Amino acid sequence: MLLGTSEVLSLLVEGGGVLLGSFFDQGLVDKVHAVVAPMIIGGATAPTAVAGRGAARMAEALRLREVTVERLGEDVLVTGYV
Repeated sequence: MLLGTSEVLSLLVEGGGVLLGSFFDQGLVDKVHAVVAPMIIGGATAPTAVAGRGAARMAEALRLREVTVERLGEDVLVTGYV
């Protein structure tokens, strides 16, 4: 793609659920850094961290591998590869 032809090897995508979902749907994600805050938003219409097609069943969900977990103050950083 265009970034690859420009010799860009890494791209940080920080956006809403729709943008992140589109990257997952197109198979463009190979590493995830997810910061989880100790807060529960909830609600039927609450925005989701990753939108897109998603998985119809848990067996179809993407599972991260080589996962690491690190504390960032009160937050938690989960890093893994798709």
